[in-house]
Amino acid sequence: MKLSQHHRFMWDFTKLLINSFKRPVFAYLLTLAFSSFLICSTLFYWIEVDKNPAIGSWFDCLYFSVTIMTGVGTGDIHPHTQLGRIMAMAMMLLGTAIYVSFTATLA
Repeated sequence: MKLSQHHRFMWDFTKLLINSFKRPVFAYLLTLAFSSFLICSTLFYWIEVDKNPAIGSWFDCLYFSVTIMTGVGTGDIHPHTQLGRIMAMAMMLLGTAIYVSFTATLA
């Protein structure tokens, strides 16, 4: 069976996308992203745990870090200290840089 031009394009695109996932830079960025989530969550926990009533556990900080660094930012948890706000701004910039790099790698 011969594929239509559209289906051929989609097939070629899928193969290219899968090959992008196999590149070492993709593994590096994935490691960087997950490491950043863990490190930022731990730092944010140390900064905010006794000062922020929304922080009940380290998992709350992980949730906050993921939402901030991916650009979702639901707003249900927010920093209460100046150092926490600085940390949140750094996480926003770091998250943007990481996900722009993901996009560039896949493109």
